[in-house]
Amino acid sequence: MAEAVYTPTTTPNPGNSFCLIPSAHLDRNRFILKVVEVVLSFIAFILEETVDSCFTCSPLYFFEFVSCTAFLFTLLLLVLLSTKLHEKIHIEAWPTVVRTWRLCFSRSSPLS
Repeated sequence: MAEAVYTPTTTPNPGNSFCLIPSAHLDRNRFILKVVEVVLSFIAFILEETVDSCFTCSPLYFFEFVSCTAFLFTLLLLVLLSTKLHEKIHIEAWPTVVRTWRLCFSRSSPLS
C-alpha cells in the first residue's frame, strides 16, 4: 500500500536539473572546452603571480590584467550558459556574446 502512495510522487524530474548540459547554447564538447579555458586562464594568472622580479614590468602587468579578466569572465560565461541563469538575463544572442568575447581576448594577448 505504501508503494502505491509514494510511487507517483517520487519519480525524478529531469527538467529540474541545475546544470543544463547539453543545452541549446552549450553542448558537451563546448562545455569541456570552456572548463579547459577557465583552468588554463587560472593557471596563467597563478604563474604570473609567482614572478618575483622583472626588468620591464608593464607587459607583465598587462598579462596579469588579461589573464585575470579572461579567468573571471570565462567563468561567468560558463556558469551562465550551463545553468538556468541565462534565461533570467534575457540575452537572445548568446553566440554573438561568446564570439565577441573570444575575439577580444584573442586580439589582446601579448603573445599574438
